[in-house]
Amino acid sequence: MNRTQKGKIIEQKAQALLAQDGYWIEKARRAKFQQQDLFGCWDLMAVGKKEIRFIQVSSERFSSRSRADQERMLAFPRPVNTTKEYWRWNEKTDKFEIITL
Repeated sequence: MNRTQKGKIIEQKAQALLAQDGYWIEKARRAKFQQQDLFGCWDLMAVGKKEIRFIQVSSERFSSRSRADQERMLAFPRPVNTTKEYWRWNEKTDKFEIITL
């Protein structure tokens, strides 16, 4: 399994969890050979009744991401009733480790 396939599977797991909790989900659309995140930072945007969650899904730790990626996510504005989250898939526990940025 290559990185793209692995990432797609992990994103689908995140989408299923969010949908189960009643969120409407918008995901980043990928073009061939071009990565396209929402606002250049996020894989998913989950809209609930009281909040909006911007989520980056990955199998690597946040500290392993490039400095530019980290700075872009941290600099992204966070209006009232929104969260910025980094979801890391842990293969050993078969669960997401969720960090709120």
